[in-house]
Amino acid sequence: MFKGIELFFTLAAAVGGPLLAIMVVPALAKRLLGKTARWPGEAPRAELDDMRERLSELDDMARRVAELEERVDFAERLLAQQREAALPKPRA
Repeated sequence: MFKGIELFFTLAAAVGGPLLAIMVVPALAKRLLGKTARWPGEAPRAELDDMRERLSELDDMARRVAELEERVDFAERLLAQQREAALPKPRA
């Protein structure tokens, strides 16, 4: 059967192994890769602010494109009216 020292090392390996994986491995990865370890879905404040700014710019661009579409439609209608007025009237 197990002796006291064998039991101690078995329990230490069974409990210490997962603790080592949970605590030490992310710290080593952070140090080796030079990146901040964070939970998935957690973004730094600067990235969120940048994304909000880009979204605001995108909304502004969409508004400007819609306005340009309206102007092009108006110009096309105006040109069509001028062409129709310039064409000779058909004889009846």
